[in-house]
Amino acid sequence: VNLQDIHLKTSQYQLGFKPGGDNNEVIIFISIAILILIIASINFTNLSIARSTERAKEVGIRKTLGSDQKLLVSQFLFESVFISLISFLISLGLAYLLLPGFNSLLNKHLAFTFQFENMIFFTGISILVGIAAGSYPAFFLSSFNIISVLKGSKTKGKGGNLLRNALVTIQFAISIVLILCTLIISDQIKFIKDTEMGFNRKNILVVERSHLLENSYKSFIDEVEKIPSVKGASGSNAIPAGQYFGVQFTPQGSSEAITTNGFFIDDTYFNTIDFELLKGRTFGKEVNDSLNIIINEQTALLLDTDEPIGYKLRSLSGNPPQEREYTVIGVVKDFNYMSLREKISPFVLFSTEGVNFQNNFIPNFTIIRFEGDTQETVAQVEAVWKNLVNKEPFNYTFLDSELNQMYQNELNSGLKLTTFSVLAIIIACIGLFGLSAYTTSMRRKEIGVRKVLGSSVTSIMVLLSKEFSILILIAFVLAVPVSWYFMIEWLNNFAYKTSIHPINIVISGVLAMLISWITISFQTLRAASANPVDSLKDE
Repeated sequence: VNLQDIHLKTSQYQLGFKPGGDNNEVIIFISIAILILIIASINFTNLSIARSTERAKEVGIRKTLGSDQKLLVSQFLFESVFISLISFLISLGLAYLLLPGFNSLLNKHLAFTFQFENMIFFTGISILVGIAAGSYPAFFLSSFNIISVLKGSKTKGKGGNLLRNALVTIQFAISIVLILCTLIISDQIKFIKDTEMGFNRKNILVVERSHLLENSYKSFIDEVEKIPSVKGASGSNAIPAGQYFGVQFTPQGSSEAITTNGFFIDDTYFNTIDFELLKGRTFGKEVNDSLNIIINEQTALLLDTDEPIGYKLRSLSGNPPQEREYTVIGVVKDFNYMSLREKISPFVLFSTEGVNFQNNFIPNFTIIRFEGDTQETVAQVEAVWKNLVNKEPFNYTFLDSELNQMYQNELNSGLKLTTFSVLAIIIACIGLFGLSAYTTSMRRKEIGVRKVLGSSVTSIMVLLSKEFSILILIAFVLAVPVSWYFMIEWLNNFAYKTSIHPINIVISGVLAMLISWITISFQTLRAASANPVDSLKDE
């Protein structure tokens, strides 16, 4: 096997992302955008309804002066659509200004273009949102009875209350879904970072393209190991971060081939990366291991033998290819060499002594375990490199960073979902604020009477908050099973995953309740603290 060729071919494959990952990300993003649009439309409706009490007498006077219901409906729908179109124009300016930050968040390169088809589409969406959000208030306002309105009677109805309560419930159900999904994704990301992978990935410096050292490679290893903070240095053709090659073996006494993955390591690799040896021995400097291999537990299971040590496996290798017989000298504990999305599969470790069956092979990667100051260690290793190959740039990374790179989609998704969840909650709170203003305005006289009869500010605030708290509880009950279903489906993409902790469900509900209380506290406090004379003087 020509290891340089293998590296060039296999280094392109960073496993851990399923095909179509970008498409899935786009679908998720569009879905969240639609949810936010729904919340915004609900807000539009609620705020329009909240203003209806202020315009009730206007409607009564217009009807007295001869305006019919059709004219009033047209007027209110026009106002709603006009506001929606103005919002669309403002959003264009905001989109243009925020696009650089948006691209940074999504890790995309989106361009802002005024295409005629897109402008027509979004203008149509704006008109539909305006009509949808303004329909109920338009018909609700125009249906007021002239005498009742001019006498100052209440204009709310049972149907109106039911619709408004349903809208608030839907808003916060969506918000709770986003909150809970964010918490679960954060847990999975933490699980990924904290999961034992079968080796110690901390404090591992990876020097790339170490084959450029050529005949100076051994000197490089010797000098690096003299650095006080370095605890070990070893070479390999790949690192356990989604890089490997496939190989087929034919077990002794069998005609059926088994397929495994593998890469080459030198004699000290085990100690440097802290692989756990379960049986047998590792590669050693005192023996020639060119035809010896170390297998993982999954490969041992395929061999179907109680004692894999000494087992013979035949494979085509070399250039030109020829059949060679390898001997199993050790069994290493299963380690994750791919993304945690995939189950650990059969794996074989070859000795670098077997590459082209020559003893002068130079590994592509050098892993260096260190302790202490990271920057100082990197600087000292770089100094050794430049002293030996000054013409070639010193390229390095850290094993932990390489492993995290395999989960960049999940890390990005968590950040995006958190950002959009905050945006959705803010928009939902705007609607709740408007609805609380509507509710308190409708109950001004009731609050005044209660204060005259001795009710405290606290008791009135609790009374006004009670209705919204019940709606949040209903939203919570609706949101939990929806979130559970989608998150179970998402977690099923991982072979190794966290569980959905009940504490996250509780946190999402408590957060939604606290946010709602904070949002409505201003209106309820103002209503509860108002002078009852101001609300009762018209009676």
